[in-house]
Amino acid sequence: MDVVIKESKNLKEPKTSPKKLTSDTEYDYADPEIIHWTSYFMDEANKQNVFVNINATADTRKSKASAICMAKIWYEFTRFVPIFITKAVTLTDDPERQHALIQIAYDELGGRDKNFIHSQLFLETLKEIDIKIDSNFRNTSIKSVLNYLDNTLVSTTSQYGIVGLLMSFEIIAEENIETLFRCLCYEEYCESVMSKTPFFKIHRQDETEHIRHSVANYLRFCKSEQQKAEFKASFDAGVNFWQRFWDQVSRTILLETEQRQVA
Repeated sequence: MDVVIKESKNLKEPKTSPKKLTSDTEYDYADPEIIHWTSYFMDEANKQNVFVNINATADTRKSKASAICMAKIWYEFTRFVPIFITKAVTLTDDPERQHALIQIAYDELGGRDKNFIHSQLFLETLKEIDIKIDSNFRNTSIKSVLNYLDNTLVSTTSQYGIVGLLMSFEIIAEENIETLFRCLCYEEYCESVMSKTPFFKIHRQDETEHIRHSVANYLRFCKSEQQKAEFKASFDAGVNFWQRFWDQVSRTILLETEQRQVA
């Protein structure tokens, strides 16, 4: 397919470029293929209307109880992420592909600094808005959705499908973080407080790079039409995970707030 060179509001080079995950110089932000395929895959993800239900719930059920529901689910998820990505890497058989795919898991675990492990940064953010979660807490309401994603990975027999599944994990990452932010803002003061925390500052900076890196992996490793088709099938399944995830968040918040109203 010929590359269509066009302006993209979805992935433009940031004013302050985020750190690159690797030292590779190919497929930078201004690369026409990066711009085109980022726009394409974002448009494909948007077809599944991932955020429709959670947006409606966030509009009508803003409360500390709702924020606590969101916090518990995201804490479970943020600990799952590096485990899932690392597992995906072990299922690939090419060292170069392994090197490319492991970078985001390494980033989630703080890179070179254990003080920047994302799950721990998230707990610190919650303290700033008076929400406390035990570090050993396990959330059962989201477990079935995480199991769906894990089963999708394990049943993926294509190396290119694994790359596609990991791309789906990142392609709407910016919207995911802003939706999380919105669901946690149960009072006006939360917005300014959370914006200053390392967790949100890092994610608002680094998700752009995670997306670029994931699109670059598609361009590096998926060359034939068959490889691209296998990639796309897993990508679509991964976006479906996000729809399931946010719909489950919405249901959990609605159930929790309704129970409180009855009580």
